[in-house]
Amino acid sequence: MALTDILPISFEFSSKLGVRELPEFDRSYESNIDGLYIVGDLADAPIIKAALNQGYDVAMHVLDEARTVKADDDVLDLVIVGAGPGGIGAGLAAIERDARYLVLEREKPFATIQNFPKNKLIFSEPRELPGKSGLWFEDARKEHLTERWEEALEQHMLNIHQPEEVVNVRKEGGLFVIEAVVGKGGMMARHDPEPTQPDMAEGAKNVYRAKRVILAIGRRGAVTRLQVPGADLEKVAYALKDPDDHAGRDVLVVGGGDSAVEAAMACAEAGAQVTISYRRDTFSRAKGKNKAKIEGMIAAGDIRAELGTVPAEITERTVTLARGEERIEVDNDDVLAFLGTKLPKPFLHKIGLRMNGDMDVWRAVWIGSFALMTYLFYVIKTKRELFPFGPEHPLGFVPDALKLQAGYLGELSGSFWGTVIYSLLITGFGIAAFRKYPSRHQKMRYVSLIVFQLLFLFGIPEIIAPAFMDRPWKMYALSVPWPLSIWSLVDAPSWAGGSTANALTWLGIGAFTSFVAMPIFVYYHGERFCSWMCGCGGLAETLGDRWRHLAPRGSTAISAEWGGRIVLLLAIPTTALILNDAWGFFATDALASSKNFAQQWYGLMVDFWLASVVGVAFYPYLGNRVWCRFFCPLRAYMELLSKWFSRIQIVSNDKCIGCGECTRFCQMGIDVQRFAQRQDAFHNGNSACIQCGICVEVCPMNVLSVDGKRGIEVKAA
Repeated sequence: MALTDILPISFEFSSKLGVRELPEFDRSYESNIDGLYIVGDLADAPIIKAALNQGYDVAMHVLDEARTVKADDDVLDLVIVGAGPGGIGAGLAAIERDARYLVLEREKPFATIQNFPKNKLIFSEPRELPGKSGLWFEDARKEHLTERWEEALEQHMLNIHQPEEVVNVRKEGGLFVIEAVVGKGGMMARHDPEPTQPDMAEGAKNVYRAKRVILAIGRRGAVTRLQVPGADLEKVAYALKDPDDHAGRDVLVVGGGDSAVEAAMACAEAGAQVTISYRRDTFSRAKGKNKAKIEGMIAAGDIRAELGTVPAEITERTVTLARGEERIEVDNDDVLAFLGTKLPKPFLHKIGLRMNGDMDVWRAVWIGSFALMTYLFYVIKTKRELFPFGPEHPLGFVPDALKLQAGYLGELSGSFWGTVIYSLLITGFGIAAFRKYPSRHQKMRYVSLIVFQLLFLFGIPEIIAPAFMDRPWKMYALSVPWPLSIWSLVDAPSWAGGSTANALTWLGIGAFTSFVAMPIFVYYHGERFCSWMCGCGGLAETLGDRWRHLAPRGSTAISAEWGGRIVLLLAIPTTALILNDAWGFFATDALASSKNFAQQWYGLMVDFWLASVVGVAFYPYLGNRVWCRFFCPLRAYMELLSKWFSRIQIVSNDKCIGCGECTRFCQMGIDVQRFAQRQDAFHNGNSACIQCGICVEVCPMNVLSVDGKRGIEVKAA
């Protein structure tokens, strides 16, 4: 019996849900294989202009390296696999550098664009991004654009073999050996670099040697095909070339994304009798504009929709659709299926490329080591007598060794030095993030995180306050509100030197910060405290920034966000019990015992294990917001306030291309792309957004923008 038979509820808790898988590569786009680089859509450049520029830049860098490698005369400087925008950009750079190079393409240059429907308008977005390769690119219909580019490739005399599919890439003696098979109608470049001497007969196998390789094969390894009887009939196609070809014919379109919806509408407008079959009950994956248009055409009777169905059988004249046990027979001449494409993972694994996030021995060792270092750090910082730093433990001498008398600061201990290290980490990695993200908004955010940590979470309470007050740690009540720290709302005369007025003052400050200042802040800024000022968030946004893409997504992950609300509920009685014990409102042994139990276990399980160890230790595995998203009571508190009256939200225009960058980089696991495609605003009423703005930053089409008018009719930017 399968586990799903016992637990039928689907488990969706993965960073790979809703985003594109990518190979592992560094900042120079070099893969885990030395000398093999990745560009284009496979290297996180999903738009044409960005891919052209990326290919050009990477090739310039690669050729500088290749010039330093000594090899025989029959070895090429560079082999470029794939002639999409990234590969062509790399080829144009090779021409400019007068390199000995070759481009190998299994179909034809710009094959993906060539396969777009007739007269599709292609936009040269983003406008402000300059083209580096010199290739003409302005808004144009597909036919005009590809014609201009084919002419340009002839003029530049690009060295390209087509169709010639690379079937293997391996390293021998520090050089690359590239094996390729020629397809039907193989053509070689007029200016082939000597001495390649390829055989261009169909089925011929050629072997090339090169100093460096650039992989620009895109993500479309193979289209996902229908797996039903009759799927191999000639009338089944997986792309729409010309809607006019289907005029007067019965057409079945399978799928519910933008490609399927646009194909159905185009064929209907060309005079076809169109039926669209989609497995869901609504066109949830389509852009808002497309969704509204096709629903209008369905209502008008221009398109027949069979939602909640999948093809069961295809014959020469009909298609049978299945909706559960129900069978629906549809007259049919042509089937157009848009089921997506598969990443060419078998080829990538064959040549030795690692996928980003794949678990191997070294990554497991790194994750374990990072978790161990995190645990050891927080045992010392929180001054807990846990292994190995407790009495009679192997490192039991360390806590005392860290103690130091420092004048008016008193005795410094592990907690002080831990705060110093914490502040240095936020500052150092914050400066790196400041340089990484170019927008003014992000630079301001990282300055805010660094300044808040150095001033309010270290400088004032640890360095300045000890000079003029007895309990400098109380200054944390100004910057670490309840319930993130239950002690921000706790004080008593016995702790304040017997002064009731002093205790009441700090109680008032803590209450004002938590119940007045925070609601006002949330009204205007939502949950930005997490991404602009919070100490936990500061480490997550700086040190943890490199792991933000590992945030788990899916329905199970969203359900797990209830953890913070549970901790919030636990914080309320724990705080009340401590206050009662401090002030002696109700002096009973039962309440005293309850207070000791609650305080001990809340401190150990929440403050130490969840907020400190687990929250940081899982950065390299579950992303940088494990604590904030799943356990933090302050974010849960702000979320409740935000749902009630916060104004801030993120809106989108109609330019989304479905690249998924926004979703992949969302550290809170939000399916941002889904909101963008529908042009639905997202806020704390429908998501766990902390308004960091990274989704706005990484969007290549400037689709998203922050808006402060939630509750008012919003016009998308």
